[in-house]
Amino acid sequence: MTWIKRAGVILFWLAVWQAAYMLIGSDIIFASPADTIAALVRLMGTGEFYAVIGLSFLRTAAGFLAGALTGFVLGGLAAGIGTAKALLKPVIDIVRAAPVASFIILALVWIKTGFIPVFISFLTVTPIVWSAVLTGLDNTDLKLLEMAKVFEYSRITKIRKLYIPTLIPYIKTAMVTGAGFAFKSGVAAEIIASPELSIGRSLQEARIYFETAELLAWTAVIIVLSMIFEKLLIRAVGRKNV
Repeated sequence: MTWIKRAGVILFWLAVWQAAYMLIGSDIIFASPADTIAALVRLMGTGEFYAVIGLSFLRTAAGFLAGALTGFVLGGLAAGIGTAKALLKPVIDIVRAAPVASFIILALVWIKTGFIPVFISFLTVTPIVWSAVLTGLDNTDLKLLEMAKVFEYSRITKIRKLYIPTLIPYIKTAMVTGAGFAFKSGVAAEIIASPELSIGRSLQEARIYFETAELLAWTAVIIVLSMIFEKLLIRAVGRKNV
């Protein structure tokens, strides 16, 4: 898409936004694009704004990395040891199926508020990477495994030459998918747990004081940060097969 088309798309949706604002006719219920942009500029002029987005970003990144590593290790154990898979699968299924809000509320009892977004992002990413590891290993070419058996490859050699190349595309996709979920769940945890200097707390304060323009401005910040996080991850793991 050329920059002209992109500009046209942006202008179209800004016009729709402005039309919706004029139709609703209430700044408290729905802010205009101009007011939202003004609120964003005002926020960007404060030092606290950058501390908030920096800490929220770090919390999400920490939870994401912990979840990705845990999912990879547990997925490898489950693929290689049947008993481990039988024991771990119910837990993974529960984490995957249970509402994020339930874990956030439980975490309020167990964990300090500043660490709850990290914990929730971790829980969100772990099942995604776990599934990717199991799927990738299950799809390893049987002919290659037979060849490895004929040539008596050691376990390390099979892992290095067969399993890891097979896993890479699945892991890349899972990590990029997990990045978006980690950021959304992390912010949701911040909204409920309300730790100091967090985007979630800022959203709550904007809601309480009926600062609708600021609420939309913070929402725009969340979208942009989520996109940046995903793009950085794509660049880190490589674009191929993502």
